[in-house]
Amino acid sequence: MNTKVAAQPRAAVNVRAVAATTGAALAGLLLLAAITATTGLELFALPFAASAAIVAVVPQAPFAQPRSILVGQLSATALALAITAVMGPSVWAAAVAAGLSIAPMMLARAPHPPAAATAALIGLTDPDPLFILNPVLPASVVVIAAGVVLGKVMRGAHRYPASWR
Repeated sequence: MNTKVAAQPRAAVNVRAVAATTGAALAGLLLLAAITATTGLELFALPFAASAAIVAVVPQAPFAQPRSILVGQLSATALALAITAVMGPSVWAAAVAAGLSIAPMMLARAPHPPAAATAALIGLTDPDPLFILNPVLPASVVVIAAGVVLGKVMRGAHRYPASWR
């Protein structure tokens, strides 16, 4: 029995789309870095860099939408702070916090994968409970605002958000 499958032709790379997406990601990341450098707010943490990249690369994805970013980051942070308060900071607390952070995101229908990284970071570092207000909330707002502004500036090449719900 011959089970050969014909190779699918690869689509041509749209260089303009690659440049627009790369520019959008770079702009969001530079904004986070600039705010960090000028205000001292620790907005340039890896989970927020991942959020900015997701908004730039897949702006229409459900996990890139403002509600998913805000609800995902805030719920994961709150849960991780509670877990770390009970367990203390460790790789184990990080793993439990990251793994369990998925449940509230899914229950709220607001999945945002970088929020699990935020939970892991909290489990490792045991930040102050106000970490939810600084940097999580402002970083999330900056990522969303950058996506909205880029959506207006790039008209059509970067439609964001797809939904506020």
